[in-house]
Amino acid sequence: MLRTIIIILLLILSSHTLYAQQPDQRIGELINTEDWFELEKEYPILKDSMQVSFLKVVAEAMIARNFNQKERALECLNELLSNHQSDLGAGVFNFIILRAQLLEEMGRYAEAADFIGNVLDQLKGQGVTEGLDAMEYYHQHVNVVRELPALCLSRPNHDISVPFVLKELKPKRIESWMRKKDERNPDAKSILISVPVTFHGETIPFHFDTGAGMTFVTEKFVKEKGLPLIGDSITYTGNSKGLRTFIDSLQIGEITIRNIIAGVGLEQESEFLDMVGVGPILGRDVITAIGETQICMDDNTMLFPYETSPLPAYGRNMLYNSHVEATVDGERLRFLFDTGNASNNACYLYAAYYNRHHEDVDKVATTDTISGGGYGSAGAKEMKVIRPFCLSIGSMPIQLVEAVVDEESPLADEHCHGNIGISAVLQHKKTFLNFRDMFVMFEK
Repeated sequence: MLRTIIIILLLILSSHTLYAQQPDQRIGELINTEDWFELEKEYPILKDSMQVSFLKVVAEAMIARNFNQKERALECLNELLSNHQSDLGAGVFNFIILRAQLLEEMGRYAEAADFIGNVLDQLKGQGVTEGLDAMEYYHQHVNVVRELPALCLSRPNHDISVPFVLKELKPKRIESWMRKKDERNPDAKSILISVPVTFHGETIPFHFDTGAGMTFVTEKFVKEKGLPLIGDSITYTGNSKGLRTFIDSLQIGEITIRNIIAGVGLEQESEFLDMVGVGPILGRDVITAIGETQICMDDNTMLFPYETSPLPAYGRNMLYNSHVEATVDGERLRFLFDTGNASNNACYLYAAYYNRHHEDVDKVATTDTISGGGYGSAGAKEMKVIRPFCLSIGSMPIQLVEAVVDEESPLADEHCHGNIGISAVLQHKKTFLNFRDMFVMFEK
């Protein structure tokens, strides 16, 4: 959705002045390419030299949104929609949806629903009927949860440590597409981090997954625990459908998280997860609310510090959606940091990487049948494999046995170049995931 906004912005910028200043052009370019890391670094330097005032507000809104500063992002969006609708042109629809999404993420469900509903009423009153499908869908999506309370968290004023288990995933049954012996990478394993979570007095292992936008359970889990189902099905990734439920509280050690709207995988769609032993998933909604998580490999504990760690010297390198800034052969790229990516010694490269480097990839890559999957998709297919593959995140190099070029991943977009997960965590003594100041940091 945001891509429509930013493509329009350059057209708007050129219409404001035939002689746009270089700082405006540079900021417009960074917004257009969704280079949020560079925008966050360059905007403070260039803003006093910019001539187009509304572009400053757009830049500040995008920085705040992508670095998880929701209140500030909402202030900027309010200013844009109150004072700059004519400047935004057709892109205003996308900013309207973005404002509603922020309100939803902040737990202000009724406000989000009423805001979108009022906009729809106004547009229809003006005779607008085309191009409203996204708004209609979103209004329906948020309106069904309008009476629910916002997610909240309580914890004591000290560090909290809980044990975790590195669980190797092994299928309960062997499908035909799994039968090929993997001689290419014989040390490959599928490993997830399993954390004890208490639900109504019962301790249940949840998988810690920064790649999941929300906490996630199966339809079977919902039925067994007597949880309610909310509204109609929604789309998660690609064509995968699911429902939603409401969990009144979960406890992780001495931390209590209340009022969680969780995704529900339909039994048919969840078949693969059940087959390989993936249970409920602790998603980014809960992980972000906690603030900072330190994954300590020396004693297999997860530390939730009361006072979060200081920003490292290299600054913010993670976005609200768990995309991190990585470097490959000196080139800045964006990877989804996904602890639900269970490969112990490999990463995935998306179409965005292959399209940019296809000549080099085709020279060095081999082709092999790769088996795997996730929610809504599983199987084996021919893919390109680069061996070995190296990248760095922050100041730490990460050496991988291989990178699999996954050109058809439903998680891919033109600005996300790959996916790395548990393989990075396993290589370091400690992994810091800070969703307050937005950084990933490793300690050897």
